[in-house]
Amino acid sequence: MGGHAVTLAEIGPLGPLLGSGGQARVFSAPHAVLPDVPGPLVYKQYKAGHAPPQGLAAVVRRRLRLDEDTRVRLDRSTAWPVRTVEQEGGGVLGVLMRLIPEAYFENRVMPSGASARSLREVQHLFVDPERSLRLGMPVPGLAGRLLVCRDFAYALHLLHRANLVVGDINPKNAVFQLVQRPCVMLVDCDAIRIKGAVAVVRQLNAPDWEPPEDTLNQPTDCYKFGLFVLRCLTPGPFASTSRDPERLAGLLPAEGMRLLRAALGDDPDLRPSAGEWGRYFDSVLFPPEQAATRSTGGWRRDPHTRRWVPVT
Repeated sequence: MGGHAVTLAEIGPLGPLLGSGGQARVFSAPHAVLPDVPGPLVYKQYKAGHAPPQGLAAVVRRRLRLDEDTRVRLDRSTAWPVRTVEQEGGGVLGVLMRLIPEAYFENRVMPSGASARSLREVQHLFVDPERSLRLGMPVPGLAGRLLVCRDFAYALHLLHRANLVVGDINPKNAVFQLVQRPCVMLVDCDAIRIKGAVAVVRQLNAPDWEPPEDTLNQPTDCYKFGLFVLRCLTPGPFASTSRDPERLAGLLPAEGMRLLRAALGDDPDLRPSAGEWGRYFDSVLFPPEQAATRSTGGWRRDPHTRRWVPVT
């Protein structure tokens, strides 16, 4: 399967339906094998009237043009559209993507005693911890939440360096896991666009995630990331709609509050980049003098390589 596009015939027989939403259905694709994509694949089939706007093919090609190391990091941090699936005569039917790893799903026992399995969307981080416990959802502590924020910043920084705009950052298009080191995976990435194309290919805002500007770009991504940080670190009543950085006062040191106020400000030029946020969270989680001994969630920062390694 060469190039950025494949046909249904090249994918082979589809497996069971894995999920269905308003715009698409997702099937397992057990016979699809791509030389540049590790692990099992799924086929996201767009429903009639919901084919993606112009720009999807360019997003798929962007991944294919990345160096191998960056592509590996992209695959770890996102459910990226790795190929478009087209009809024989042209026209996009859907996309191939990696199967989201099992660690990002939650098997719960509801208060009624019934079992439920669902993606662990980041919106669950905004819920009052006591309510999360009643619903059978995990409740990370502050250190775990800071690691989730740091990993989200890492993913966003990676995309921005690749000249991409996420656009529709919202509480349902990112998932988190706590089984290993707390981290984030971005989903619904077929809506991401190349920087400069967003003015032509309109992206959308989820309710309560609208930035001050009308056109979505990397600075509006940084605004929405600020909203995520605020809402993730202050779970509870009204967290999912909060825009007031002072809600976090006393929880973050002065530098963190400075970054948050700038992120949620009206001046896009003053908003901290995802890279700045990542360095800040590193400094909070692992100050240099503690890097060799302090750990979070079973992981620590190696003081020499600066890589995350499991505590042994």
